[in-house]
Amino acid sequence: MTFSVVLITNLIVGRYHHAEGALASRVVKKCLQGAGIQGQGYHVYMDNFYTSPDLLSSLFNEKTYACGTVRSNRRGLPRDIMQKMPDGIVQRGDMAFRQNDPLVAVVWKDKKCVTALSTIHDETATEVQRIIKQEDGTFARENVPCPKLIADYTSHMGGVDKADQYLQYYSFNHKTRKWTVKVFFRLLEIMKLNAYQLFLQSPHHLPGQGKQQLSFLQFTQSIIKGLVGGFTSGARKGRPSLLLLADRLTQRHLPGTLPSRSWCHVCYMRCKS
Repeated sequence: MTFSVVLITNLIVGRYHHAEGALASRVVKKCLQGAGIQGQGYHVYMDNFYTSPDLLSSLFNEKTYACGTVRSNRRGLPRDIMQKMPDGIVQRGDMAFRQNDPLVAVVWKDKKCVTALSTIHDETATEVQRIIKQEDGTFARENVPCPKLIADYTSHMGGVDKADQYLQYYSFNHKTRKWTVKVFFRLLEIMKLNAYQLFLQSPHHLPGQGKQQLSFLQFTQSIIKGLVGGFTSGARKGRPSLLLLADRLTQRHLPGTLPSRSWCHVCYMRCKS
């Protein structure tokens, strides 16, 4: 039984930076309580905004087991391995474990060091496939040692990570000083992604034989056209000129080099027609 905590609370972390740990703990416990699964032996997977030794120990005492990536600067972590370049972690696949009662901390070298914390797992290792560059310049898949802790986290948080990845595509977010505006547009992005997923699952929109499924980009473009299609016009604004155009602008056209990159009237009218 697993449960993934997925919220947008990290959008407003700057506003509550002084109470980040307490905020994250309250969010997780409120989600479990709201879902009615608190204290029932569920496995909870969360990202590094929420994971902390205090939270995982508290959940363990309430018979809820948790796992997640963790920020290396959290209080209560083993400092000998929870750092950017821990000793002995050099090559891809290197790992180190530390355990304190139910808490298991691990650092694993992939492209970069990954740190995680769990009350579900032990020091068991498994293998994962990675595309690695060979000496001759080609790329090939190889099996790389990996803690089962991180392999399970990747498996159960895969949907969340994929959603975060999709939300970065074709995003219209802009910098703003108002955090409420950022939350609003983030919610719009999530609504667009949810609508796309429902669209793919709808039996009325399945692609026919020989047709490809609508991509996320095409879906986004269709939303844009639907929103602005009835509010745009290709008609030229302003009063029409009462003066007749010179013959050189409508008939004979001599090319020449001009400092401006603007189109001449003849070229514009030809392309427009």
